[in-house]
Amino acid sequence: MKTLKINHRIILGLFVTLMLCLFIPQTVFGQTKLGIVQYTPPSGWTKTPKENLVAFSDVKPTGVFCIITLYGATNGTGNPTGDFTREWNSLVAGQMKPDENPKPDTQSAEGWTILSGGSPVVTAETGKALAFLTVISGFGQTVSVLAVFNDPAYVKQVDDFISAIEMDKPAAPAKTPVASAPAAVDETGKLIIPVPTRQLTVADLAGAWGEDDTYLSTAMYNSNTGDRVGNDRLAFRSKNTITKNGSYTNDFFAVRNGIALSDKTTGTVTINGSVLYINQGKSKSKYVIRGWLELPDATLLKITGPWYDGEIPPQVFTDLAIGVILDKIWVRKKK
Repeated sequence: MKTLKINHRIILGLFVTLMLCLFIPQTVFGQTKLGIVQYTPPSGWTKTPKENLVAFSDVKPTGVFCIITLYGATNGTGNPTGDFTREWNSLVAGQMKPDENPKPDTQSAEGWTILSGGSPVVTAETGKALAFLTVISGFGQTVSVLAVFNDPAYVKQVDDFISAIEMDKPAAPAKTPVASAPAAVDETGKLIIPVPTRQLTVADLAGAWGEDDTYLSTAMYNSNTGDRVGNDRLAFRSKNTITKNGSYTNDFFAVRNGIALSDKTTGTVTINGSVLYINQGKSKSKYVIRGWLELPDATLLKITGPWYDGEIPPQVFTDLAIGVILDKIWVRKKK
């Protein structure tokens, strides 16, 4: 079922504007699918399929070329602008030398948000060209189309390819284990918690989650003399309870220098793509879901955060080494 129509007039206008900044001296027919994406291959172009992507290229003996790459659905960041930034950094800025980071045009249709933008680029293989990226976000999923070409004659063909894309709304996730790989450890002996194998839902998180009990001890010194005057000791545990409807309760208990402290707060939980949102009134926090592991006696959830204001850095979604100091592991015991 067709659920998306991209406004080709807006895209064509962006192409024309960008081409003014660029200095320059059919065997397959009908629609086909890549996951939830339905597209029409350019007639007569060379097709190169890979895992979760398909590329089409047309290269002339004169050096004129166009490459259109369609990237299948992946988990989104929870924010269309964040999706575009992540994809631009990964597919364009990380591979080529763009003149600028574009401010994308935005459209919305049937629950999808489409961001499009581009820039003149320089590549080691082809020299000057134009990179034009379209990112489609919705329902926790992100699909990208990257066109790289060096002749304005390709504008219409690229525009036709993007405008013909149709999207299926992702099916409801199957009630199967999110990660079924056997437990494994890394070279340091730490348990490996793999990334989820499907889109998580709030219902998946229903239950009581505990964080590891934590003990902190900090030495205190006199700022005038430099003499040590004691220690600040804090031991605490945190329990998070989530219902299948998204209600959230945090039960916090701590002992600081022999004095007991406790706090209980409530709120709501939502998930968009790989981002977990916890709303507790004035406190609104965001976490990136990085891992899920089913063990015989427990489920482990690995999250990174929190972030309170602004967007989560796009690198956090693509590089597990970024923000590792913020990683947390929640444990839900099985009955």
